Amino acid sequence: MARAVDRVEHRPAIEEVFGTLPDWAIVQYIKMRWLDIKPLASDWERKMGPVTIDFHLGVKILVPKEASYKFVDVRLGVNGGDYAEMKVEKDQPFILQPDQFIIAETEEYMKVPEDMLARLEGKSSLARLGIVVHLTAGRFDPGWEGNPVLELKNNAHLPVILYGNWPICAFSFERLMAVPERTYQRTGRYIKGRKSVHSLVHKDEGK
Repeated sequence: MARAVDRVEHRPAIEEVFGTLPDWAIVQYIKMRWLDIKPLASDWERKMGPVTIDFHLGVKILVPKEASYKFVDVRLGVNGGDYAEMKVEKDQPFILQPDQFIIAETEEYMKVPEDMLARLEGKSSLARLGIVVHLTAGRFDPGWEGNPVLELKNNAHLPVILYGNWPICAFSFERLMAVPERTYQRTGRYIKGRKSVHSLVHKDEGK
């Protein structure tokens, strides 16, 4: 087996790297601005994982209101009025109650290259407290752009206090062998410039 130092000294050229990107490749992509992530903390490189970079809880949180109806019809969907919007500034606490579900954004803005996809990963330390940071939507397709949206839920028996700008999730990246014909900019609904971060499920049927 090759020693770790040998693997570092014989890194392939960045253009030759496909599949899940290692830490050094993510760093190069960010520095070359092929992968756009901002803002970045001054020590972001030191805090990199082997294949991930941390994202932080953003300011905007949507809390579902007590609905006047007893069910959601996926053909009708929901609207912005069904949520109370809250602002959670840096280091400000937010109490996530047991079994509570909220929609939040990350502090970081991200633009995914058209030959790459991003995957949102939960934080093990939060998972062990019962916090789910994405219920299902963990893939961000080639060409996706914006502040990633989180579907947070507290599965624990106790309230958990979260803080604005706290490390809330991590992202890994996969480089594709070719650019897809249908990138997210051409097909997606949840993209930069569209303010809605709540569900647009009623548009799925005609997709």
